[in-house]
Amino acid sequence: MRVGVEGFTFNSAHYTKGSSERCLNIHGHTFSLCVEVEGEVDAETGMVIDFDLLKKAVRDVIDEYDHKVIVPRRDADKIVLSGPFHKSVKTINYPEATTEYLALDIAKRLYEKLDMKVRVKLFEGERNYVVVEHGGE
Repeated sequence: MRVGVEGFTFNSAHYTKGSSERCLNIHGHTFSLCVEVEGEVDAETGMVIDFDLLKKAVRDVIDEYDHKVIVPRRDADKIVLSGPFHKSVKTINYPEATTEYLALDIAKRLYEKLDMKVRVKLFEGERNYVVVEHGGE
């Protein structure tokens, strides 16, 4: 059985090797997230997972990305930010900081936290999204 939560958002900046040169500029998005987990109904609780526990896990994970500049690990030592602002960088262990890799990273972290098969639907803006599953292989 699958149960899910939706309506989570976070704001981050990144750069990508997209189809246009402008994607290489640091630019930001509001990302929206839906999460489903898969499991059996616990006979004692009548639940696959308590929604409050699932929501807390999602919030804990996306807090790592919120209001950060997200960069691939291979570029981490090349990034120089300066100015009258906080310099919050989130490094991901993938070759690019694309929405696809962000979704994989979030799904992996949720799987590690919950030890349940996870399905993530991550929207970049309002119309573009990625769906990825992790665990239960």
